Amino acid sequence: MRKPITRRRTEQADQQRAYRMQQKALRKPSRDDVARVALHLMITEALSKDQDGELGAWCDHLVTRLVAQGFDRSAAYRRVDQLIERYADGWLFQRKPHLTRPSAD
Repeated sequence: MRKPITRRRTEQADQQRAYRMQQKALRKPSRDDVARVALHLMITEALSKDQDGELGAWCDHLVTRLVAQGFDRSAAYRRVDQLIERYADGWLFQRKPHLTRPSAD
């Protein structure tokens, strides 16, 4: 017999919480952490090498994929352009200060 849905959800939430704590203890980057660093690196490298054409083509591909996921095309272009403008204006990558603290071994 299946467990009641509220009990299953509670157990799933507990398992997810434990998993996140484990990943944090291992200092393992999440998928979003890797994506954030990759985006920052790609944009800043393209800006520093004056690769506007390649950056524009990349933006087109990115927006096309976002639209395929259901996002609005013009809103997606605005968001990508905002990020590029921030990095071009010297916006520094947002570090995670809690990772600079020594881990308790």
